[in-house]
Amino acid sequence: MDSAHLKEEIDFANSAYRPMLGDSTINREMLEKYAHPTQMWDWRQRTAVALGDRKAKRLLDYGCGQGEESCYFARLGAAVTAIDVSDVGISVDQQRARSNGLVIDFRVMNCLHTSFGNESFDRVHGLGILHHVGLESGLTEVPRLLAPGGVAVFMEPLQSPGTVERAKAWLADRLPPRFSLIPVTPDKRNLRQADILAAGQGWRSIEVFLFRLTYRVRKLVLPQALWDWSLRFDSILLSTLPFLRRYAGAAVIVLRK
Repeated sequence: MDSAHLKEEIDFANSAYRPMLGDSTINREMLEKYAHPTQMWDWRQRTAVALGDRKAKRLLDYGCGQGEESCYFARLGAAVTAIDVSDVGISVDQQRARSNGLVIDFRVMNCLHTSFGNESFDRVHGLGILHHVGLESGLTEVPRLLAPGGVAVFMEPLQSPGTVERAKAWLADRLPPRFSLIPVTPDKRNLRQADILAAGQGWRSIEVFLFRLTYRVRKLVLPQALWDWSLRFDSILLSTLPFLRRYAGAAVIVLRK
């Protein structure tokens, strides 16, 4: 990532996180998903299972954003270090942790060039970071940071076949603000499944769990009360109809060192 791209990412993140200054809430429902995962159609619960036991583990939240996941993991007993390039995001994170009595080591840091020593962590977690920094670039630093036997788990949006991507772009340009589509930096590209598998070849093992088919159009066609139903339905479709997997909209990527 060159300096111009990095500055763009920092400015974009700072702008997104600035309205959250002073918000110190922890979502109890989300915390419960990480604490007691039972439903594997939910990608946070799948992530919790993949991370395994976190109690007293050294966990790095890699590109921590506004720090909610960092707080969940700390509440569940992990020794959490969390990094992000956004100084505004880190300020939000520190306020959230302090207000909830949590001890978390938050640092403003570029995840592509960290200052940590080799094998500093037992777990690495990332939510939507690899498609910002690039898959190969993002996974270059992580193996060095993980101790032998360590696990890295990333939750990422996926790129669809070209026709679907063009339809998404067309809709994004035309839908009214009430649909609250997530803004992105102009050069951000979601990950492709084939590239993920290729990038994982140097690891002891890689697993990719796929999510989100009908869920991708939830804001257009479904009331919010049915969003969980949509995720359950997607899980059935993806497990029983393999040809639909190329249309999945998100993945949990599990890499073991």
